[in-house]
Amino acid sequence: MLSQKIGLVWFRGGLRLQDNACLQAALKENSQVYCCFLLDDHYMRSSDIGAARAAFLFSSLNVLATDIAALGGELILRRVSDIPDEIVRIANECGASNVYANLDYLPYPISRDKRVQELLQESGKDFKLYNDQLLVHPNRVFSDNGSPYTVFTPFKRKWEMTVSVPERFAYENELYKLKTSRRVKIVPIPVLADYGLSLRQQIDPAGEHEALKTLSDFKSNGLSQYHHNRDLCALPNSTSRLSMHLKWGTVSIRDCYRAAYAQGGPGAVKWIDELAWREFYYAVAFHFPHVLTSPMLKEYDNFPWNENMELLAAWKEGMTGYPFVDAGMRQLNATGWMHNRLRQVVASYLCKDLLINWQEGERYFMQMLTDGDWPANNGGWQWVSGSGTDPRRATRIFNPVLQQQRYDSDFEYVRRWVPEYGTTRYPQQPIVNHEEGRRRYLDVFAMTAAGRSVIKEQRRAEELERRQELAKAKKLQGKLF
Repeated sequence: MLSQKIGLVWFRGGLRLQDNACLQAALKENSQVYCCFLLDDHYMRSSDIGAARAAFLFSSLNVLATDIAALGGELILRRVSDIPDEIVRIANECGASNVYANLDYLPYPISRDKRVQELLQESGKDFKLYNDQLLVHPNRVFSDNGSPYTVFTPFKRKWEMTVSVPERFAYENELYKLKTSRRVKIVPIPVLADYGLSLRQQIDPAGEHEALKTLSDFKSNGLSQYHHNRDLCALPNSTSRLSMHLKWGTVSIRDCYRAAYAQGGPGAVKWIDELAWREFYYAVAFHFPHVLTSPMLKEYDNFPWNENMELLAAWKEGMTGYPFVDAGMRQLNATGWMHNRLRQVVASYLCKDLLINWQEGERYFMQMLTDGDWPANNGGWQWVSGSGTDPRRATRIFNPVLQQQRYDSDFEYVRRWVPEYGTTRYPQQPIVNHEEGRRRYLDVFAMTAAGRSVIKEQRRAEELERRQELAKAKKLQGKLF
């Protein structure tokens, strides 16, 4: 009977009490619900973990623990290296018959969860997983021939037909079940020094309450004009600033979609496009996990990248001599976040102008970003470099001067982050001139197998377009004469 059942919610992402799929199921099926979070040494000791991301996680955990404590429960926190055994141990300590969690879609968590399920079944317990991090599970978006998509536009069309967002989970009257009777072993939420980390950045506030406040502010002040303003990096509400909350699930992706869908209009439509890009990159990582450690396109495996560490260091420090690039890097270094337009510009300058491997930039972003989300970060870098799902992007090279003129023409963004610009303290010449870097990249690219393939495809497309225009002209001429 329900009155006798105890459940355990295992938080991984989804660090919130509202509109949470696994929490909703646990509250529905049990009379008492315990909550736990395990700090995984596999993750926390990774070379890609940075202080900003860890600090945001710890702060979010503190908010979640406080909210659970206000309901009479506690967040059972442990620092472990063997997740599966620890989950079984905690379930036994709580007397839980079922463990609930939200799905993860990356290779290591998938294999970890498989082992957790095996051990729980051996103990006579069920492990129940729910789609919560994404609007649509990657296994639900396939082409007509049954293969996963590798191009965004057709993916988005099928994704739009597949999205079905339910009403917001209403279980406020059930949250009393988080009041627990047993006290089990917990450890304090760690501080950065416990992992040898030190925060130098002024990051955004974390936790569910801040996430809902940020979403509400964006709905009121940014969403309706998002299609016009999303590239204006100096404008406060040009983007939602929800990426770090989506990374850790302190906001529901369904709440985001509902807000845009309810408001409607071109701004909301464009923002939903961005949500779809996030889901696309997750689907690519799910179906083609090799992208997380190597190029999507194998012909890029042996691309002759430049290994000049001095150029890489100047890029990281925001000292390239291109103020728009430098402003983006300094915003990242100071806040753990960077405007999306700048993410594209600085990435293009690194891999195209400096000819440095995109994986160096991907790694640095993961180390510095509060919102470092592996699929989205990896997908963005591969998109810019051309090694990802759209190889035609390989010959698209952002001009940092033109980008500034378009998106920061009054230098407001630049002067905020590069206050010494225009003085002798700022580099008088770029470390690599854009036109020189562009020519060098295109010369190198044209000599590779990847380059020959892309150039051949571009020529084919140009010839097809030329023939179509010629056919139209002949048709028009026939009508006139």
